[in-house]
Amino acid sequence: MKSKFINIIIIVVLTLFVLYFSLKDYYSEIITSLFNADIRWLLVSYLFVLSYTFFKTVITNDIINKFIKYSFLKTFSLQIMTFFFNAVTPFSTGGQPFQIYVLNKNNVSLPQGTNIIIQESIVHQIAIILVGFLAIILNLILGICKIEGVVLWFLIIGFLANVLILFLLFIVSYSKKINKSLIKIVINLLTFLRLIKKKNELINKLNKKIEDFTNNSKILLKDKKRFVKLIIINCIALFCLYIVPLTILFSLGDYSSFDGMTAIILVAFISIISSYIPLPGGMGGQEYLFVLLFDLYIDKPILSTLMLLWRFTTYYLPMIIGAVLFNIRQKEI
Repeated sequence: MKSKFINIIIIVVLTLFVLYFSLKDYYSEIITSLFNADIRWLLVSYLFVLSYTFFKTVITNDIINKFIKYSFLKTFSLQIMTFFFNAVTPFSTGGQPFQIYVLNKNNVSLPQGTNIIIQESIVHQIAIILVGFLAIILNLILGICKIEGVVLWFLIIGFLANVLILFLLFIVSYSKKINKSLIKIVINLLTFLRLIKKKNELINKLNKKIEDFTNNSKILLKDKKRFVKLIIINCIALFCLYIVPLTILFSLGDYSSFDGMTAIILVAFISIISSYIPLPGGMGGQEYLFVLLFDLYIDKPILSTLMLLWRFTTYYLPMIIGAVLFNIRQKEI
């Protein structure tokens, strides 16, 4: 709880910095643009965020129901609350433990819950990599954005980081040998420190759990058509999220500065690069990258207005709704 409170303070401080640097030069113009924004297009923007949530729910619910019967509505509620826990933790790591905790409270064992979240993460990582790779190829063909210098290196590192995460998820899920070796190393260390007794009995017990865990992990790959279907659905979810800057642009009365393809490619780059920014929600980094990349198409102060509305729609609003829903349902979980 203390850690979560500190992260919220960090978010507030960084938000104030972002607002200051965004508003300091064009305060009156930005405020005027915000008040004159077309609420209908802003609602469409949030409908795309809800569509992202819906498709992510379809994936998670499909995987959960391979282990236990679980309602779509409960999964949708879980997905919304996850926004809050991802938003207030570095690298968006708080959502997965929260999901495992909630599933465990709903009669899903800890090994099964962990398996569910890892399988969902594998699907998500593959989709991130595929969409990111597609964005890079399309950018090379269409010349939408000139990526060079430090930004190019950040993009390469971000892409490789996502590939590494996927590789580690596969190892954790499917390699009994590596998992058993890691367990043995940890148990031997704890035995050396005299923190545990009955070493062999504990190793055998944990090895049995690893056997069950990896056998359940194979459920995802047994049905290859289903596996591919879930990846496609996750790609569609990402497209819904990445298109949001276009509808926000429309809300500001600009219908020509860039198109949907440009929005998807640039936000895909932002997503890849900011995935390893060690701050809640990639605060600071995402805003900087957004302004840097979209500066090719839009002049300030409209660019600053666009960035602020984009971050509110895709980050702050889902976080607030997730926090409210969590507080409402906290006693039920």
